[in-house]
Amino acid sequence: MATSLWKKLLALFLGVFFLSIGGLTYFAYHSSSEAMEREFHIRGGELAKAIAFESRTYYLNDDVEGFTTLLQSLGEAEDVVAILAYDATNALWVESSTIELTNEEIVLRTNDMAWHRETTVTQGSFLSEFGRAVMREPSFAGFSFDTPTRRLGWIRILFDRGLLEERLDALVLQISIVSTIVTGIGGMIFVFLLRRSLKIIGPLTAATQHVAKGNLDTTVPVTSRDELGQLATCFNQMTEQLHKTTVSKQYVDNIIRSMVDTLIVIRPDGQIRTLNQATLHLLGYEESELVGQHIDRVFPNHDGSFTVVELDPIVSAGRLDHMETVYLTKDGHRIPVLFSAAVMRTDDGTIQGIACVAQDITERKRAQQKLQEANTKLQELDRSRSQFFADISHELRTPLTVIRGEAEVTLLTEHAMTSDYTAALKRIVSLTRGLNKLVSDLLFLARSETGMIEVERQPTSLDEVLTEA
Repeated sequence: MATSLWKKLLALFLGVFFLSIGGLTYFAYHSSSEAMEREFHIRGGELAKAIAFESRTYYLNDDVEGFTTLLQSLGEAEDVVAILAYDATNALWVESSTIELTNEEIVLRTNDMAWHRETTVTQGSFLSEFGRAVMREPSFAGFSFDTPTRRLGWIRILFDRGLLEERLDALVLQISIVSTIVTGIGGMIFVFLLRRSLKIIGPLTAATQHVAKGNLDTTVPVTSRDELGQLATCFNQMTEQLHKTTVSKQYVDNIIRSMVDTLIVIRPDGQIRTLNQATLHLLGYEESELVGQHIDRVFPNHDGSFTVVELDPIVSAGRLDHMETVYLTKDGHRIPVLFSAAVMRTDDGTIQGIACVAQDITERKRAQQKLQEANTKLQELDRSRSQFFADISHELRTPLTVIRGEAEVTLLTEHAMTSDYTAALKRIVSLTRGLNKLVSDLLFLARSETGMIEVERQPTSLDEVLTEA
């Protein structure tokens, strides 16, 4: 399970904070313990020096009782457990002790002018020992009079270090308590500030997931003016701009999808970048089969049609309008199209691509072919009619010429017999029947073109038909 950001930051803060508090605690304890240790040593040395100075008179007067009283009063001081006075022969002269010392522990083992050492007695107590020589006359600055003949004896003071250790333990406890309180308060303040600062992270994460699902109306509240607040503001601006861009893109995509004509957008190098569904339907490809391929794939080779080589003039001119060419389908069929292209540029003039639009003109080509065939038939029909009317004119003119000739000859003949008139009239009647039949045929032909044919049945003499033929 993923760990939240504020927990990671809290762990980091607590680690750094504990290290800092631990370091400060150690430094404070170490410094304080050294200071207390120095103070302890200074106090022990000064007390031994003071007793040695005050005891000269008692040594010179051999006043054991008075010196004992003095040592007993001084032995009542805090953490002083024993004050021992020795004569010049290192023998014990006066003892004031609150603990029981063995003979070996009473023995003076040094003849130095002053000393300090740590020791442990039989009872198990850990003691600090301070000693000082008792001189007949005080020493003056810059001169040393420390000679065996001038020594009256030695003062030996034993301090119990238990009280010092207790004070050090109390100091450790106090520092630990203060550090714990400071750590707790600092941790709570940090957690409060951290959770308040990171309050935007949860809504921002949820908003990001909503945006990823397509909900571009999502916004996050801006609760601070720090970097996280600026992040929330930028996120809201991004979603707003993305919403506008996406709406525009969806609008354009809807237009492209609803286009009946094919649309292919190619890169400046001729690779297909995108295309619409009409193109895929017309060419029989899947989108993955054409995207990234060269535009030459949809143009047949070596047939004189438009090819990608001619894209350079398009780039130079900026567009190409209504050029007839041929698309090559996946199964090898050639489809005539009316091709147009336009160069897409950015605001700074950089070429983004070339939009190629083509309209399938297969039906138009078929209509043109049918129209051409019909025109050819009309031309042939027109020639046939011209020939037909020429023939009709000849067929009409010939009988009329004969009729006119028969009538003129009959009228010009003098002394013509009745039989001649009769023969001429019969000839004229026969020719007029032929003309009447020819007119009937023309009327039949006209009616056949208008769909108004009427069949009229009448008796016909085959002899007459054969004779007229």
